Amino acid sequence: MFYKRILKRKALAILLVMTFSQVLCFSTEAQSAPTVRVKISEKEIIQAGATGALRVEGKGNIRHFSPSSLPLRIESSPSGIKIDQRNWGSSVRIMPETDSSLCLVDWRRYRGSLLIKKKGEFLEVINELPLEEYLYGVIKWEISPDWPPVAVAAQAIAARTYALKKLETSLPENQDYHLLSTEDDQVYGGVESEDPRSTKSVDSTRGKVITYEGQLINAHYNACCGGYTAASADVWGKSFPYLEARADPFCKDSPYYDWQWKVEAEKLRQLLREKGLLLGKLHRIQPLSFDQSDRIKQLKIQYRGGEKYLKGSEFRRLVGTDNVKSTLFKVSRYARYFIFTGKGSGHGVGMCQWGTRGMAQKGYSTKEILQFYYPGTTTKQRY
Repeated sequence: MFYKRILKRKALAILLVMTFSQVLCFSTEAQSAPTVRVKISEKEIIQAGATGALRVEGKGNIRHFSPSSLPLRIESSPSGIKIDQRNWGSSVRIMPETDSSLCLVDWRRYRGSLLIKKKGEFLEVINELPLEEYLYGVIKWEISPDWPPVAVAAQAIAARTYALKKLETSLPENQDYHLLSTEDDQVYGGVESEDPRSTKSVDSTRGKVITYEGQLINAHYNACCGGYTAASADVWGKSFPYLEARADPFCKDSPYYDWQWKVEAEKLRQLLREKGLLLGKLHRIQPLSFDQSDRIKQLKIQYRGGEKYLKGSEFRRLVGTDNVKSTLFKVSRYARYFIFTGKGSGHGVGMCQWGTRGMAQKGYSTKEILQFYYPGTTTKQRY
């Protein structure tokens, strides 16, 4: 009986240790950031490598390269991906051999690893890395690290939420990445785009996301709303209760709060022609309808030979978003010129970045900023 009690106690102790280990393991996994895949390039030929030794995997093969043999010339060919004239199939992965080494693509440094896929005549270069490290290369492009830390922290949380929402959305068939590295998603430039101040904001908000009724929100944001945010329903046709139009008194210091573009009628016609819109001599541009934030929904272009109706957003895209910075504008004709006078920069939906700066300067917290621009939402710790 004595030995049986000893054996039972040992078994119980082993069970407790195993249970504790499982809990510890689960806790560690729960704290790790998910991996995100970002398309950073699409070209026929790229120069790729690493700051140290690396290995290449593809077509069942693995090959190690020393720093002296880098960078590698990687090109698309009819038979697949070629590296130093050797065929590696339709997909290769490039991984640094040490944790301190970084990937290189056309002399830009990237954390994580590279996945290169042959897509038609081109090579699609995808950077695969932890979400938090991806954000290191995003925030500086999206908001100035010089701004108050609470504003930069709000941007970090919004950017994380945006990326995680994309990460958890089913990918279209034949798409291997979650995000683009351009303004179509979030501007990402790898290590060259990092800044110690914005990195600190990412680290201080690690794992924090914005939710509505327990679900990740569509965390859209824009440079400057011009004093009135836009509703998602008016811009993209889909309504969300936390993306409604509302007055914003906080972005008046933005250089984009008021803007003007004066252009000769013939120059404007040429801009439209370059984008495939062939019109005669322009006479008049007339806004026809507006959304609840006073942005132009539809306008009419009168020209020699007819009339053309366009959405405000389509017109802005055709003439250039650097020229017409938002659809919150008025237009007049003076002699041979069209004069566009507007407010704000971007689509206007969600968080106004210049507004976050204004709120931070007035003493608002990161939480208050996010709740102002995404009303009814909650900031939660996701991992």
